[in-house]
This record gives sequence, structure tokens and C-alpha cells, in this order.
Amino acid sequence: MTKIPFVIKRSGALVPFNRDRVINAIFRAAVEVGGRDKEKAGELADCVIRQLEAN
Repeated sequence: MTKIPFVIKRSGALVPFNRDRVINAIFRAAVEVGGRDKEKAGELADCVIRQLEAN
């Protein structure tokens, strides 16, 4: 469970934080440069989330 309750979207809308959306964004970026490892995208997402929670 993350300490990040909400995200403010570009439109200004407040939406619940969703870890899967972070994973998918990282994975899509990786695919664009030839990556295929969804598990690694999950590990990177967890690293990003830890950094956000620490600040």
C-alpha cells in the first residue's frame, strides 16, 4: 500500500493513485526503445514510488 493517495492530472482532476498506471507508462516507454520486460517496469515503478514517498 502506498502513501500517495491521489494524483493531480493535467486537466486538474484529482484521481486515486494507481501503481499499475505507473508500471504501464514505464513499460510503454521501454517498448518504444526495444524493451520487453514488464517485470523490470514493475521494479522501476516501485523505485519511483519509494522516492516520491520519501520526499
